[in-house]
Amino acid sequence: MNSKISVQKLLISFIILFIIVNLAFLSIWFKFGVTSSINHGYEELQKEVSNEIIDNIQKSIQINKKLEIDELFQKIADKYSLIIIVRDENHNIVFNNAVNVSDREYLTPFMININDENYLISVGKTNEINTIYITKRFMVFEIIFICSITLLIILIANKLLVDPIDKTIEDINNYKFGIKPKKRKATNEIYYLQNEFVDLTKSLEKEHEEQNRIISAISHDIRTPLTSIIGYSDLLVNKNLKKSEMKELQEKIYKKALDMKDITLDFEDYLTSNSNRTYNYKEVNIKDLINNLKLEYLDDLKDKSIKFNIINKTRQSSLTIDVGKVHRIFSNLITNSIRHIDKNGVIKLEIKDDKEFFYFIFSDNGIGVPEENLNKIFEPLFTTDRSRKISGLGLSISKEIVEMHGGTIKAYNNKDKGLTIEFTISKKIEISD
Repeated sequence: MNSKISVQKLLISFIILFIIVNLAFLSIWFKFGVTSSINHGYEELQKEVSNEIIDNIQKSIQINKKLEIDELFQKIADKYSLIIIVRDENHNIVFNNAVNVSDREYLTPFMININDENYLISVGKTNEINTIYITKRFMVFEIIFICSITLLIILIANKLLVDPIDKTIEDINNYKFGIKPKKRKATNEIYYLQNEFVDLTKSLEKEHEEQNRIISAISHDIRTPLTSIIGYSDLLVNKNLKKSEMKELQEKIYKKALDMKDITLDFEDYLTSNSNRTYNYKEVNIKDLINNLKLEYLDDLKDKSIKFNIINKTRQSSLTIDVGKVHRIFSNLITNSIRHIDKNGVIKLEIKDDKEFFYFIFSDNGIGVPEENLNKIFEPLFTTDRSRKISGLGLSISKEIVEMHGGTIKAYNNKDKGLTIEFTISKKIEISD
């Protein structure tokens, strides 16, 4: 983006350049067109004055010597349409019919004797230059110049705007038929927009692949218990079984049905977390939160003889969270640990804090996760074993909830060969109104 040419800046620069060039051309035209025409007109007048007018003035003076100076020169000025300034020997003006000061610049001076007195006469003619002709030349010049600039603007606009837009439209139409667009060198905003479209298509492709992967994973996870349920049901229907065997099969069917329920609940939670980011933060007593966790999972932990140790090292008695969503984090972690811990296992939750965060360190002594997969377990439906639902959607949902509480989450294998999940919650969360 930094190397591209801004169309807006280019347009402004072009307008400024147009004004400067136009002023330059007008100056040149005025100098060599208008000024030269004016000077040429005055030169013609000067020749006329020098060659004919002065002779006629001298003749008129000889004929009308008896007239007063004012009357004499007024008569001459009217007869030949002249501008005349007459000065006596003391350089005093005795006659002047020049209206504009500029007219005086083009007067021709000469000496003449009238009644034995010398007078300095400056004489000239009004410059009746053809202003209509000059105006026409000016208009023709401007029309040619503006048409040339307009043509240049059209060519530049076509290069900078029309071509990129046409190519982007072509890429959009091709994408409908499965042809993926490619990025182009971003020389202006249009190409930058086209590259954003390319990024969008890549994002859509990635999202589409992710959806297919989720659907495939959900299908796989449901198919496994469903196959077992069908098999067990077939035995119940087609085999003569003892009551104890029938009860055992019924319990297995029930357990597999619960597994399917967990899978659908995880998927529902995942969809909800991605579509609804509304959080209702409230202040909660930490001891009450701990006691509720112990009571809720007491029976499940007892069934597998798993100890659940909670160590509270926090200096504060309460924290601000969305209770339901944070409960979902602990539910995911405890359920995963129970699933992957043998009998006589241990789950430990340590809670501590500093000035900015609460730290929750959840660890077990289960089977752990291969090191190369630790960074992937928070991805939706990632599993290291396609026959079992190891992380499912639970950890992905947990990561979403933690981030919405201003924290981070990470996983690592501990010294007991089990898995540790460590996450934080910010102390700067504001309570919802």
